[in-house]
Amino acid sequence: MRFRRIFVLLLVSLLVVGCSRVSIFYRTLDLFIEKYADDYLSLDRSQLAAWRPTLADGLARHRREELPHLAAFFGGLYDATQAGFKAAGTECLLDAFEDLYRRHFRLAAELAAPLLVSLSPQQIRGLERKFAEEARDEAEKNRDLERRLRKRAERWSESVEWWIGPLTGAQRQIIRKVTRAMPDTAADWAAYRGARRARLIRLLDRQAGEAEIRRYLTDWLADHKDLPPPLRTAKQGIRRQIVRLFVRLDASFSRTQRTHFKERLANLRDDFMGLQKNPRMAPLSCAR
Repeated sequence: MRFRRIFVLLLVSLLVVGCSRVSIFYRTLDLFIEKYADDYLSLDRSQLAAWRPTLADGLARHRREELPHLAAFFGGLYDATQAGFKAAGTECLLDAFEDLYRRHFRLAAELAAPLLVSLSPQQIRGLERKFAEEARDEAEKNRDLERRLRKRAERWSESVEWWIGPLTGAQRQIIRKVTRAMPDTAADWAAYRGARRARLIRLLDRQAGEAEIRRYLTDWLADHKDLPPPLRTAKQGIRRQIVRLFVRLDASFSRTQRTHFKERLANLRDDFMGLQKNPRMAPLSCAR
């Protein structure tokens, strides 16, 4: 759900700001998150004031515990770019990314729970309306399968181009073919997300405690518990295609593209090292 973007911290901000501005962005991340939360939930001053110490503690923990994992992930990607992407190594990197995802969303749940339990009935209704509006917008966008597949290929192309520089026609064709082979999960994800959002609203309406809300968010956003079998199967299918995409694109890289990719990754690795008080890289989770 879009609400979780408030708490994704660096994983999403990387796509927004790029490596050249990560250090600057990270140092003002508390203001960014606070502004997003305020805009999304229509918070009052007392709610924000009460939440600021929780946010400050969470970001301090992120700096202490998560930056070494982020540095290690981008360091691992750098090494793979040096050596060439092979299926086994790419699987390892995907395991490491999924570990990063879970770690960040567990922290997100801890940050979100106290804020959500502070919502008034009027604010809960406002959140419910936002969920409904987003679901309608998404349903409209997903109505046309061909458009959805085209947009997915365009998003992947734009992302890859940011990392490696201008794409060739052959590389764009690789991306179109591989992304088209990914399972189409739009309807299943919409149903799953809608059910989880509705359950969250019910929990808030009955004034569930902070611990219960935190567990619910962790189960949903971090661990994907109760994920329907078709979605579990589809996730594995998407993962296989991502491995295929990395391997096929790697074989197509020019020297200039590989150098561009390495520079992006080295900058990110070094940024996340430089942001630490005692710089270190954690072991990659899949290499332990």
